[in-house]
Amino acid sequence: MTVGSAIWRDQLTREELAVLGRGAGVIPDLRPDVLVVGGGILGVAAAAACHEAGLGSVLLIEAGRLGAGATGGATGLLIPEPHQWSDPETFVDLERASLERWRYLEQVTPGGVGLVELDWIGLVPESGLAASEHPTVEWLTASQVATLVPGLAWHLAGALVRHQARVNPLRSLASLAAGLPAVATGVAATAVSVRGERLTSVVTSAGTVEPGAVVFATGMPPVLDGLELNVPSDRVKGHLLVTAPAPVRLPCTVAPVATPLEDGRLLAGGTFDVGDQSPAVRSEVIDSILISLRSALPGLRGIGVSHQWCCFRPRHPDRRPVIDRVPGLRNAWLTSGHFRTGILNAPATGMALARWLSADKPPPEAGAWSISRFADRGYH
Repeated sequence: MTVGSAIWRDQLTREELAVLGRGAGVIPDLRPDVLVVGGGILGVAAAAACHEAGLGSVLLIEAGRLGAGATGGATGLLIPEPHQWSDPETFVDLERASLERWRYLEQVTPGGVGLVELDWIGLVPESGLAASEHPTVEWLTASQVATLVPGLAWHLAGALVRHQARVNPLRSLASLAAGLPAVATGVAATAVSVRGERLTSVVTSAGTVEPGAVVFATGMPPVLDGLELNVPSDRVKGHLLVTAPAPVRLPCTVAPVATPLEDGRLLAGGTFDVGDQSPAVRSEVIDSILISLRSALPGLRGIGVSHQWCCFRPRHPDRRPVIDRVPGLRNAWLTSGHFRTGILNAPATGMALARWLSADKPPPEAGAWSISRFADRGYH
């Protein structure tokens, strides 16, 4: 869920906005070969991959408008390399593959997906320069950072990673969704029927669908009558803001300071408001982001805020996604809990699911994404 005034909708054309509400309330096909439940970037990417793979008729349903959940409030950063320091190699490989898939989609999607190439600098203490060796990282002294980022008040060294990217998440979603054969927004899934090892039907607010296969891409694990699924998850709230056009220009994303947008505005934030489940933008959190931004870049004193919002990011306890077959069912899959990497991972996740559906066997690396990793905690 996204609350407040995210900048991404304001950047869309009238045609792109129309795609987000496509097929309102009407299901065009009650017996699709593949039904995708969930109209965020993960669901749209999965539907697009299944359609591209020739898996028959593909229908996507979404309870609200496309991108109304966490997708609409994401930063849109496609930056896999910093995950070398936090994620297992299997996940970093997924993230790198997904960035390459985004570049492919930019080339083959009519009008592109709005990919913007950019570099990334992560600020670190000078003592951290010798901490590790990574072939994709160029370590910068504090003096080198100061040269690259004029006006930066913080005297810190940095890790420079080139050839990363970002997107407007709603523009990318709209571009992919425009190529889908069947989309029904404003249609909520409420229950399922199961016979043996097969999910036979999905009850929705617009009728009962009898699919050949189902992919649940609902952010959090789906909660539906008739679906026995127990996966640990929660939501973490985060605030973001965009400034008015700024007098200070950043050459690239500078973490944890800001990311430059096309018109000179700066995107900042991405807080972790653990325990705050209030569906409201908190002015004190926005103020703290702005204070930190002005501290890092004193030239921004007096800068105003044009957009401010918060969103709730779905998360599993280990902060890594689930991409798996629904336990006990042969024709149902889910992907959930992508937390801060949903936009980045969407294309590769969609491809992995499409291959799994097509071959009826998991890819070799699927064990790292499995629900079974929670089994020793009493979940299934």
